[in-house]
Amino acid sequence: MGSAIAVGPLLIAVDRGLAVLCIVSFLALAAFAERRGVARVSAVATSAVVAGLLAARIGYVALRWSNYRDDPWSALAIWQGGFSPVAGIVGAAIMLAVRLGLTRALVPAFGALAVPSLMWIALEAWMPPVHYGPFPYHTKLAAIDGASVDLQKLRGRPFVVNLWATWCAPCVKEMPLLDDLASEYDGRLRVVTASQDMQGAEKVAPFFAEKGYARLEPWMDPENELSFAIGGGVMPTTVLYDGAGQEIWRVQGDYDWSSEEARAAIDAAIAE
Repeated sequence: MGSAIAVGPLLIAVDRGLAVLCIVSFLALAAFAERRGVARVSAVATSAVVAGLLAARIGYVALRWSNYRDDPWSALAIWQGGFSPVAGIVGAAIMLAVRLGLTRALVPAFGALAVPSLMWIALEAWMPPVHYGPFPYHTKLAAIDGASVDLQKLRGRPFVVNLWATWCAPCVKEMPLLDDLASEYDGRLRVVTASQDMQGAEKVAPFFAEKGYARLEPWMDPENELSFAIGGGVMPTTVLYDGAGQEIWRVQGDYDWSSEEARAAIDAAIAE
């Protein structure tokens, strides 16, 4: 499933929009059950939602613990995205069972949870990937020295745009792989990093100086303008474009850029 859908001037992350729809559906069904005479279901449903969200985040981090091991506090950066739907459903179900026990309210409560859970599965299977179109060359970015970047210079050969931040542990973990990628495809592929740090160069310049990433192009996107324009709902998000600026492929989360899948996508973009 794609990560965002444009609705007029708004950009809505598909997974988060679907999650909100399912939560609202669950609460509405619980309220309906209570109006039909099943006591406590609506009140307990709220705590189940909280438990589900916590479990979903914990499940996501646990599955990707290697990304967070060096900086465990980054797991608290929930605005970065990353939730496990299965863990969330299980967490909500456990909370319902604990709060309601073996009472007649448990069956309708589980039913209220089952409906949006099945809806999530069905919509994920049914909805096609979102296509984002051409690269937004009108976006205003800045270089480390504060100078405005002319994005028109990206035209003519394939390029990769990586949305990242210094506080994002998976982003930092992925950075050496992107630097190796830029080195391997030197002259044939540009690898641009667009920092989402609010402090801009104040954070990024020391980071690049310390790490010595010589092949990457460090640009600043402190207002998240580029991120909103290309639908980067999760960090890191990395998008591959062809020489005409058309999106070819995208990856959310840190990725092994030495994989055959990545090489095939990049080689196809270069060959066009």
